[in-house]
Amino acid sequence: MLSEKVYKKVKSMIYDGHLQPGERLVERDLSRKLGTSRIPLRESLVRLESEGLVRSIPNSASYVEDFSPSDILEMYSMRLVLEPLAARLATLQHEDSLLDKLRRLCELMTTCTRNCDWTGLDRADYQFHRLIVGASSHKLLIRTYDNCHIQVTGSRPSYAHLKLLTPDTTAKEHDVIMQAIGKWDAHAAEEATRDHVRLALGQLEEYLGVRLK
Repeated sequence: MLSEKVYKKVKSMIYDGHLQPGERLVERDLSRKLGTSRIPLRESLVRLESEGLVRSIPNSASYVEDFSPSDILEMYSMRLVLEPLAARLATLQHEDSLLDKLRRLCELMTTCTRNCDWTGLDRADYQFHRLIVGASSHKLLIRTYDNCHIQVTGSRPSYAHLKLLTPDTTAKEHDVIMQAIGKWDAHAAEEATRDHVRLALGQLEEYLGVRLK
């Protein structure tokens, strides 16, 4: 369906930072860039507004939502609620293919860090955790996770906290989770994920200068 494709494309552009927070969305220009008519674009913007990614001002225009540091921290903190459970449920699925995918992403994280590719590192990090969430097969959890727009927290301009890491630090942190899943130890996978996300949340709090109340 055309409107679905346009919706996913615009959403991806917001997540990837191609559409910046606070940017005005000019339908004529955006439809030309996407190679589509304005009707499916308009439908997509209405849908994105309902999800909180777009803000429309009556009789004016639509804008990419400009999330405050507190907003970003709230979205990110949902990881601490959802991901440990997802890791436990994913482990109980005993899906061998999941381990292969996670291993490749760990290798990619190391490569990205060595190449100072912070955007790639952040993207691989998100993909690692989203794979586990998807492997949980818990439909409501998956939907809630996606609606939290955790990817928005990846559109950070400097990635200052990532630049301090050694090339294998991020991969090692994720390897603990991967090893627990590989042993089909649901409790260990849940705890390893909770520890990892709690640490990452603390780093984000320091980066943003905001504490979760």
